[in-house]
Amino acid sequence: MEPLLMLTALLLAHAVATLVRAAVARRRRSRCYLLDYVCHKPSDDRKVSTEVGGSLILRNNRLGLPELRFLLRVIVRSGIGEHSYGPCSILEGREDSPTHRDALDEMDAFFDEAIADLFVRTGMSPGDVDVLVVNVSLFSPAPSLASRVVRRFAMREDVAAYSLSGMGLGKALPEAAVRALTLNLRRLVPLVLPVAELLRFAAQHVSSMLLSHFGMHVKAAGRPGARINFKTGVEHFCLHPGGAAVIEAVKESLGLDDDDVEPARMTLHRWGNTSASSLWYVLSYMEAKGRLKRGDRALMLTFGSGFKCNSCLWEVTGDMADKGAWADCVDEYPPESTTNPYMDKYSWVNQQA
Repeated sequence: MEPLLMLTALLLAHAVATLVRAAVARRRRSRCYLLDYVCHKPSDDRKVSTEVGGSLILRNNRLGLPELRFLLRVIVRSGIGEHSYGPCSILEGREDSPTHRDALDEMDAFFDEAIADLFVRTGMSPGDVDVLVVNVSLFSPAPSLASRVVRRFAMREDVAAYSLSGMGLGKALPEAAVRALTLNLRRLVPLVLPVAELLRFAAQHVSSMLLSHFGMHVKAAGRPGARINFKTGVEHFCLHPGGAAVIEAVKESLGLDDDDVEPARMTLHRWGNTSASSLWYVLSYMEAKGRLKRGDRALMLTFGSGFKCNSCLWEVTGDMADKGAWADCVDEYPPESTTNPYMDKYSWVNQQA
C-alpha cells in the first residue's frame, strides 16, 4: 500500500475513533425531555377544498392564462390535499385588505386552544414557565407574540420570553435542503449511530478509495459506494414537509423508503406546509398511528432560511397513543392516492387559446 493511502486510512480511523469517544461522552452527560405537545386544529370553515381554492384563484382579475397554468401545475404537484386551511381574510374575500386584527385573531385562536390544552395535559400552570419561545415565520407585531402569551396566561413577570420571526424559504429548495442536510449530518452521525455502523462505513469508504486508486471503479460496475445506514440507529424519521420535492430529496439523500417518509407526506397532504410547526404534526401522525414505542428513537429534521438544517434526536420513554389533531382522520391515511383533483376540474385552463 502506498504511503499516501496508508496515511489516509490511519487518519480516517483516528477520526472515527475520536468521534465515537465524543459521542459516548456526550450521551452520558446530555439529557433532553419533552413533557408533551399539542397541534392546533383550525375550524372546518377554514378548509380549502378544490372548489374553494379554484374560486379564490379565478376571482383574481390580475391573473391571466399563463399565471393560471403555472398555479395549476404548482398545486397539482404540491402533494397537498383538500383539507388544508386558509386565513379568514382570504376566505371572506378580503385578500386585498387584510388587517392587523385578522392576524391577531388567528394567533389568539391558537393560543386559546393549543397552549391552554398543553397546560391541562401536563398538569403545569403558567406560573411554572421559566422560558417562553414563540416562533412564527411571518407575523411579528409589537408588542411581541411572546409578550401576548405572557399577558394572556398571566405568566410570571420574570419569565424569559423570546419571539422568533422573519424566517422563510427561498428558491431551489430540494438542492439547498440536501446541501444543508449534508453539513448537518457531518456532526449528527457520530452522535446517533452505533459504533459498528460507523466502523462499517469507514471500512467501506477506505475500500472504495483503494479500489478507485487502482483503477477499479466500483460504482460503475454496479456496486453501490459507501453509504451510511441510518436505520441502524433510528426507528422513525420526522422530516419537515416543506413540499413534495423536498421530502423526496431528503428521502434519496438518507437512503430511506416510502414507509419512512409516509408521516411527512401525509402531513403535507392533510395540513399543508405549516412552516415551523410542521414537524409536530409529523410526530403526531406517528403517535396517532401507534408507531412510537418505548425505547424507539425518532430523528427530527427541519429546514429554514439561510439555508439551514436543524436536527434533534428524540428517545421515546413511554408508549405514546394520543391521536391529537389527527383523531378524526388518521384512519383514512395513507389514502390510495395523494393526487388532488385540481387537474380533473381545471384542466380547461390548459386548453384555452
